Amino acid sequence: MESAPTSTPSTDRPLRGPVLTLLSGSSIALALSYLAQPLLTRLYTPEAFGVLDAFVALASLLFVLGTLRYEDALLLPHDEAEARGLLRLSVYILLGLSLLSLVLSLPGRLLLARAGEVALADWLPWLGPALLLMGGGRLAELWLMRREAFRTLSAGTALRAATTTTLRLAAGLPPLQAGAAGLIGGFLGGHLSALLLYGWRLRRTPSEASAPPPSLTALARRYRRFPLFTLPAALLNALSMRLPFLLLLAFFDARVLGFFGRAFMVLSVPLGLVGGATGQVFFVRAAEARHGDGLAALTLRVYRRLLQVGLYPVLLLMLLGPDLFAFVFGQPWHTAGRYAVWIAPWLLLAALASPLSRLFDVLERQRADFATSVLLFLLQTGALVVGGLQGRPEMALLLLGLAGVLGRLVQLGVLLHLAGVSLRDALAPVLRYALVSLPLLGLLHLSASHLSPPLHLGLALLSVPLYLGLGVWLDRRIA
Repeated sequence: MESAPTSTPSTDRPLRGPVLTLLSGSSIALALSYLAQPLLTRLYTPEAFGVLDAFVALASLLFVLGTLRYEDALLLPHDEAEARGLLRLSVYILLGLSLLSLVLSLPGRLLLARAGEVALADWLPWLGPALLLMGGGRLAELWLMRREAFRTLSAGTALRAATTTTLRLAAGLPPLQAGAAGLIGGFLGGHLSALLLYGWRLRRTPSEASAPPPSLTALARRYRRFPLFTLPAALLNALSMRLPFLLLLAFFDARVLGFFGRAFMVLSVPLGLVGGATGQVFFVRAAEARHGDGLAALTLRVYRRLLQVGLYPVLLLMLLGPDLFAFVFGQPWHTAGRYAVWIAPWLLLAALASPLSRLFDVLERQRADFATSVLLFLLQTGALVVGGLQGRPEMALLLLGLAGVLGRLVQLGVLLHLAGVSLRDALAPVLRYALVSLPLLGLLHLSASHLSPPLHLGLALLSVPLYLGLGVWLDRRIA
């Protein structure tokens, strides 16, 4: 059983324990996802992955609308009755929008079929159930976060990945060879398994006695800034990350989208798992620290750790790029490796900014959140449209990567400024970890022509823990 949260001040409470607990589940999920990829890329075609990526992009955009962002307020109330009222309000909105999605999918299916996207059109009716599973799981996660039930959250992450991977492997093998149906079925099955686990855990959690909750109308009015400002900002953020999938399908084809999706996955999954685990704990701690003077120190600590973990692996992937993808996933995926090089810096900055973006909610600076989201959306959409109109996927993705870097730098700067982190403090860890990374990358580059691909890859993998160890040693020397 997970212990109840204590009353220790948030500025004195460690992040490491809860983050490591969540990362244990994230690490299992990451290992399963990565170990399965060389098999999945040989069982499924780039076109099947393209249909999956388009479906997940649409489901992710609907997920942002799922509760009109009232769920983002669930960790803020100190009063248990008010939090329960917010949860009930969020559930009602989620049910209504899931039903609406199911109804609207019928005409949407016809429109997509007429546009020639028959493979994706067949899956539109499943967007409503996908929204219900994803939204329900998110609400359960947030309620468990209020209880600081981090072990359950970790188990849910691992279970979701295990179920998704198992179903996809089973559906891809003969005699099924299910194509896109196997990939999408695994996605839905994974979210269902995590939701069932969270529901079982919540049923075993004793309810705290509390007064009757305020009316739903009063709560909707009290937290109206979340649908008014957080929702548009979150939607624009999601569009900035997911619209590339839909625009690439519109301008090119499912094969190009499949290559981009694998490049995006290889980078975003590990960065997202680390950032997601850190962001969950950071949200709790920052919500408690907003009334004190420890928010700047907390934010800098989280930012520094995210940078330390993410910088070298991303630079390493940029160095190895196409050859790594061809060796691990098969020669047909060489193109995905080129795409990964162009979008890697953008996704690294996104992984730094996304967990810290909870500061907008904690500090109730939704207008700043909206403004930075508008900038991200305009930069990245404009870049993709310009590249797409030229009919060159390479140019479209290169421009997307540059626009993403610019937009995320602005967003990260705003977040650190709001938290009270100085520019000098923000740049110091960048220089520190770059100094550790560059010699290792130089040695790997020089050794590439003298080693076989498997040996060079093994050496590259061994350099990651070496980099992390050197980074920790340098941090201690400077401290």
